[in-house]
Amino acid sequence: MENIRSLVEHNYDFIVNDIEGIKNAYKIKTKDGDKCLKLSKYDAGQFKFIMEAIRHLIKNGYNSILHPYCTRDGEDFIRYDSGYGYMCDWIESREADFKNPVELKLCVDALSQLHYASRGFVAPRESRGRNYYGKWVKKFKKRCDELLYFKALIKSKDKLAEFDKCYLKYFDIHYRQGLKTILDIEGSRYFEIMEDHKKLSSLCHHDSANHNFLITKDLNIYVIDFDYCVLDSHIHDLASIIIRNLKYGHWSMYRMEFILDIYSNKIVINRDERYLIFCFMEFPQDFWQIGLQYYVEKQSWGEDFFLKKLHRIVEDSKDRMEFIKELEASFVEG
Repeated sequence: MENIRSLVEHNYDFIVNDIEGIKNAYKIKTKDGDKCLKLSKYDAGQFKFIMEAIRHLIKNGYNSILHPYCTRDGEDFIRYDSGYGYMCDWIESREADFKNPVELKLCVDALSQLHYASRGFVAPRESRGRNYYGKWVKKFKKRCDELLYFKALIKSKDKLAEFDKCYLKYFDIHYRQGLKTILDIEGSRYFEIMEDHKKLSSLCHHDSANHNFLITKDLNIYVIDFDYCVLDSHIHDLASIIIRNLKYGHWSMYRMEFILDIYSNKIVINRDERYLIFCFMEFPQDFWQIGLQYYVEKQSWGEDFFLKKLHRIVEDSKDRMEFIKELEASFVEG
């Protein structure tokens, strides 16, 4: 930890008393209170996008974000051997509990406020690959191609593991759903709507998991970890947080409407945009993702862990597909 101590004391007017590594950050204890050091290995262009996004939100009065400290040189970030980083306050808090309706409301409110405050963001020229406007079809086609690649890998094996057998057994129904997602988006007003949303030039957090919403004892909320933020329609984040709240036994129209109603207090979601949320939810994201983790990323979680996770995804798919059918029928019925 001495290298972290040196990095902090060289760049900031803080004397470090203690350092604790927590997840992807460092808790820096000083006589001026606890601070958070967030380091990143992104290149200059990608890191600049993240910092410009944070600055833009602060400039536009977004309150649910932690402000970076200025260094001795007057910068709000630091350079180090492996990349870049910044320091902000360490907030005594806990991760939000999406199962608690009060906390879920706070999170959805914070997300809608973030999207509203982010409007007018101008991406730095150096950043690449962070503009997602109009790219859903391309993204889902690529993932369908990857699903076929996973299947080809299974077929090429002389001996199949239990995970291979299970993945192959449920492959066709999930792959067909992926193809239907593409057809439904292409048959919608997606590209027309994206042209309208593109004019707003708003940010998408792109990782609206509960652990990225911190809640203090006074019920103040902070959104953290902007590493994956992109330029895209606000309905991308909205669809994502709906999925996170419904999957694994909570596929409820009431729960979805609860989220949409809260979000619409700040940004109204019309019928065509709701249909795009349905399309986004339709893609078998978890089935594709576990295939990616197993066959491409080769995560070292062990066969039993992977198999247990796949069984959970498959079991959830039954309720998920029934919900998707019900949701689709609601658009047909008007």
